[in-house]
Amino acid sequence: MALPRASETERTVHLRKIVESAENVVEWPRLTDEDLLLFARIIHMYSSIDFLLRMTVEVMDQNGLVASEWRGRTAKISNMYELNRAICSGQFWNEGHRSAFAAIEEHRRARNLVAHFIARRFPNENAFIFMTKSASDFKQVYGVHPSDGTMLYGVTDAEQLAGLIPVLKGILSWLSRLPKDLSTPVVLGAGDTSQKT
Repeated sequence: MALPRASETERTVHLRKIVESAENVVEWPRLTDEDLLLFARIIHMYSSIDFLLRMTVEVMDQNGLVASEWRGRTAKISNMYELNRAICSGQFWNEGHRSAFAAIEEHRRARNLVAHFIARRFPNENAFIFMTKSASDFKQVYGVHPSDGTMLYGVTDAEQLAGLIPVLKGILSWLSRLPKDLSTPVVLGAGDTSQKT
């Protein structure tokens, strides 16, 4: 599971200092209905993105557009990271396409955060703390197993998380056209003898 990369800003340092001085962050305010709606939107949008990615790789496989290592195997890919690798194995993508696929995987980290971590609101800030006791999540972020009693947490501004919605809408709009575009043959003009590659 991809988790958000740690990023140091003045704001995150400020928020982490608040966490470090707090006694029991689990007792902080629970999420509001609006917060839960935001989290649900991110999770649902990623369900749609993943569905469209699977359709895309299926069309690519049917048309021989994936690298040979993936041919005939795409329906059995369960890991989204591997699925993304299969899609990106197509040699016809331009830099814009590749950037979009990279953005999908980068933003998936936020989806995993809202879907798999417990969240609380900061008492006096428009921000969230996300917490886990999962040793595997801890190891993925820090590269070592946590010591007993260690909690993995991340902090983010509520506005920053809400800013992801228009980005995901744009990705969904673009991605929704891909399966059809890939399965539509190129129409050759009069005298044009080139073929679709």
